[in-house]
Amino acid sequence: MNRDESLRPRRKISKWPYVMLGLGMTIILIGLVVWFINRQPTGTLPYPISKSEAKQLGFDIYYPSQKLLPAGYTLNKGSFEITDQVLIYSVSYGVNNKIIFSDQAKPTNTQIQAFYAKYLPLSTTLLTPTGLATIGAIKLETVVSIPTNTNSWIIATAPANINQSDLDKVMRSVKIAR
Repeated sequence: MNRDESLRPRRKISKWPYVMLGLGMTIILIGLVVWFINRQPTGTLPYPISKSEAKQLGFDIYYPSQKLLPAGYTLNKGSFEITDQVLIYSVSYGVNNKIIFSDQAKPTNTQIQAFYAKYLPLSTTLLTPTGLATIGAIKLETVVSIPTNTNSWIIATAPANINQSDLDKVMRSVKIAR
C-alpha cells in the first residue's frame, strides 16, 4: 500500500440503507406479533354454532377438525343442532355411513362409571388430546365415550363395521371450539 493511499480521506458510507433495513425488519416483526396474537390457539376450532347458543349450553363445544379426519370422512357442517341441552352433529364416510356425535355437560365420574358398567362392560380405551376415550358396543353399533378434560362429555355412535384405525383417527381429531 502506498503512503499516499493511506493518507486519503475515506469515503463516507450512507446510513440510509441501514436505517431502511432496520425499519423494514421492525415492520415485519410487528406484523408477526399482531398475527401471533390474533390467531386461534393451537388445537382449537371456530364455533360451529353462534357464541350466544354455545354460552347458553354452558359447556365447552368439541367437534372433529376436518383437516385431521381420515380421507373420505367429512364433517357435516349443516348437521349441528341443539336438542334438550345437547349438541348433535355428524361425520359422513363411505356410502351412507355416519358417525353421530353428541356433546353435552359432563356428569360426575360416578355417573360415567355407572354408564360404562351398564352399557360398555367390554371396552377398550384410547388416549386422545380431548380426554380418555372408552370404545365399546351397544347392540349393533360402536359407541365411543369421551369425558373431556374440561366440562363436556362426548358420545359418538358408528356402525359396528367401521374401520377401527379410522375411528381412532376421528376421535383424535376432536378439538375444542374457541
